Amino acid sequence: MFLTVEQKILVTLLEHEPLQNNEIARRVGITQEHCCRKVRFLAEEGLLVSEFHAPRRVNRLSPAGHQMAEHILEVKKISKILEQNEKLGLPKEPLGFSRK
Repeated sequence: MFLTVEQKILVTLLEHEPLQNNEIARRVGITQEHCCRKVRFLAEEGLLVSEFHAPRRVNRLSPAGHQMAEHILEVKKISKILEQNEKLGLPKEPLGFSRK
């Protein structure tokens, strides 16, 4: 399953918060400049909180960001199970369920 940079940041914070921008950038694999823009965007959307704790600024998930990150991980987990089932030749629909 492909995750966007924003989704990767949320999941990274869920697993390791609080983090500074440089640490988020390193873990996600983006530049610090790109990270700063994405963190600012996520803060504006209410998904994370950036706080200054002298001498550094750290980022934490807001309650909405925490909920979103948990949802992303759940979808990723389900996607992985479906991929494994497909490799085993199992049906895509659970037994007893079908789309009409």
